[in-house]
Amino acid sequence: MAELRSSNPVFRRGGFGAPADPTGAPDPLGDLYTDPGRLSIDDVVVHTFGLFAVTAAAGAVGWAIAPGMPGVGFAAGLGALGLSLFIAFRNALRPALIVVFALLEGLFVGAISRYYENAYHGIVLQALLGTGLVFVTMLGAYRLRILRATPRMARVVFGTLMGVVALGLVDLVVRVTTGSQLPIINSGSTLGIIFSVVVLAVASLQFILDFDYIERAIAAGAPRSDAWRAAYGLLVGFVWVYLELLRLLGKLRQ
Repeated sequence: MAELRSSNPVFRRGGFGAPADPTGAPDPLGDLYTDPGRLSIDDVVVHTFGLFAVTAAAGAVGWAIAPGMPGVGFAAGLGALGLSLFIAFRNALRPALIVVFALLEGLFVGAISRYYENAYHGIVLQALLGTGLVFVTMLGAYRLRILRATPRMARVVFGTLMGVVALGLVDLVVRVTTGSQLPIINSGSTLGIIFSVVVLAVASLQFILDFDYIERAIAAGAPRSDAWRAAYGLLVGFVWVYLELLRLLGKLRQ
């Protein structure tokens, strides 16, 4: 069977139609590689809940240690960024790397959430509820065929994601070297708010690419191990939307 390529930008070199790890390495959440069964929606749900549980547990740790060890969240964020780039440009996904990514991402998200919550009480709950609403809205739009994944959408989402990462790194350098910051990222001005709204809208389209990948993988009879790809994509999308919502709400409260 010919390999079908994913339009999801977090799987730039990946596809489905063959096991993610043909070496038979043990699966941290189950021996999936020895199971010849095909991917189902239940597999995606189980793996997604598993990864989100790992992220949430690590997030609780990041939240707890953020006041006394602020550098941990920062280091975890850089580690998660580097690992995500490594995963995105590999032909095969290793479950262990995805679990490590979830741990690092959780530490980072927990630490930054604590920072925002200390500055604006109640903002984390608002961002979580907002992210859930975005997810449900995008799922409804996809199921009703209002929005469909296209190569152009994938390019826009990927380009925006890389642009946001690049701006974040530049902002970090500016903060370290000058003590100031990039206004467009952090300012509560009209331009800063418009920037965040646009990025949030594009980030929300990540879910459409995720849904398209899952639907096509199941239809193509992809192996059950591809549930890791689906769960990883959903985690990346959820965290991106959550962080952008957190930033936007922070700007609106300034």
